[in-house]
Amino acid sequence: MNLKKTLTLILTVICAAAIAVTFWAKYSVFDKSVLLSTDSVVFVIPKNSTITQIAGILRASGFNISDFEFKLTSKWYGLDSKIRYGEFRYYKDGITRARELIEFLTTNGTLTSNVTIPEGSRITEIAGILKNVLGIDSVLFVDNTKDTLLLKKYGLQAESFEGYLYPETYNFNKNDSFDQIIGKMYGTFRSRTAELKNMIDSSGYSEHEIVTLASIIQGEVMVYGEVNDISAVYNNRLKKGILLQADPTVQYIFGKPKRLFFKDIEIDNPYNTYIYKGLPPGPINNPSVKAIRAALEPSDKKYLYMVAKGDGSHYFNFTLEDHLKDKAKLDELRKSLKRKKKK
Repeated sequence: MNLKKTLTLILTVICAAAIAVTFWAKYSVFDKSVLLSTDSVVFVIPKNSTITQIAGILRASGFNISDFEFKLTSKWYGLDSKIRYGEFRYYKDGITRARELIEFLTTNGTLTSNVTIPEGSRITEIAGILKNVLGIDSVLFVDNTKDTLLLKKYGLQAESFEGYLYPETYNFNKNDSFDQIIGKMYGTFRSRTAELKNMIDSSGYSEHEIVTLASIIQGEVMVYGEVNDISAVYNNRLKKGILLQADPTVQYIFGKPKRLFFKDIEIDNPYNTYIYKGLPPGPINNPSVKAIRAALEPSDKKYLYMVAKGDGSHYFNFTLEDHLKDKAKLDELRKSLKRKKKK
């Protein structure tokens, strides 16, 4: 047999073998039935899972696929580096093939959840919402919002992200890291407040002071038609060096809104604006851009006092005398309501 015939034979054998392997792979592996029609299957693929770990997770979830079959199929179709992580819900009415399953993992299925953070939420409240919706560890989340390395990463010169986690509806993956969640909320804060940067820079206050003032305004406002008048009260007090006497700052010390008593406003704490002049050390919640804008644009009224009516709105006054009169009216109204309830 001459060399040419020998080479031809070898190439023929190689081609035949390749074709045979291809057919075997296609019908024995790629088109293998890995799941029959069933109810939806929910499983989680953690971030940075290996191909072997993913195959194990799939088998534990009811898919009939070996490590070898999973590796071969994903490599053959160039999908091994495209598999997503997170929580998946899979359903098909009929047989699922190996290739179909892997394509699903690369293009579909990751479960996400909408998370709504109300305006004026504190970090502790945000942590509770995230725990309820995503199942995260709320204590660790709060700890991460105070992490100095994370604050440095985002260039935030503050003791925590309080005030800078923008209240919005977000779509989070259940396997998102604390860094990813905080980064997304902080990024939204930056994008929403970008248009106010020049106003903040020319306000005479630092950004941190403006956000702190906005958080106090946010803590007071229920009727947004009053937001600029509420801002006027606090801006006028700051200019005159008068104690802010803002109830929300004292409530922040207690970690939740509560009716305040005389003993509460005597607490020696830098967040107690009944005994410490000026703004507290930092924001007391995460304000909306409306509150931040109001902090920069108070009304031109010379109000120095306000008292809540009980329906979400306020009485505003220029003098302490008028303020005390309105307060006395409201106190008498409350007493009258209590007497009626006792009858």
